[in-house]
Amino acid sequence: MTEDLLDDKAVSRVRERLLQWGCANFRSYPWRDETDPWLTLVAEFFLQRTRASQVEAVFLECRERFPTPEALVQAGSTATAGLTDRLGLHRRGPMLLDIARIVLSDGLPQNMGELVRLPGVGMYTAAAWLSLHRGQRATIVDANVARWLSRMTGMPYNRDPRHVRWVKELADRLTPARVFRNYNYAVLDFTMNICQPRVPRCQACPLRGVCREGGLI
Repeated sequence: MTEDLLDDKAVSRVRERLLQWGCANFRSYPWRDETDPWLTLVAEFFLQRTRASQVEAVFLECRERFPTPEALVQAGSTATAGLTDRLGLHRRGPMLLDIARIVLSDGLPQNMGELVRLPGVGMYTAAAWLSLHRGQRATIVDANVARWLSRMTGMPYNRDPRHVRWVKELADRLTPARVFRNYNYAVLDFTMNICQPRVPRCQACPLRGVCREGGLI
């Protein structure tokens, strides 16, 4: 039970502090203000295992040249590979083209089950797109989130959290019912800029006093 790791009071403190930190430290990227569902799906596809700073220029080019799935399908595989190869996602060009064809034929997915059936779209990408761009509560869990939760609770770290039950359960408890979009953006920015992989910035951490690695009050 994750209550043994963080009680309800601690969960509320973590959530509140991350929301406050996120509001003050929100990172501005073009897809965060984008409202077109196709373009935001492409952005989240690009962001898999890729730094946001790398994705920005590629996303802007895609938005200008291929603003619809039809435009990408018409451009074909060479144009698609020209986008994904720049991100080091050499095998994902055909997947992105297949996604465009599916969306053009069947429309945009509406839920998690439909999303994860798309080529190259896993639980993380599906949860990110739903919660950040489609107004549906979903819990984001990746290696960065698993690392943060492991440090905060003192539990062993597994960089592949897909089958680590306590990570998924605790992440779900922490995700608010209403302001999940702001919270998830805060978590993404926090785990990239404060709770960093090699040298966490504990002195600047808003969760000092809650995190076991940074020191309990």
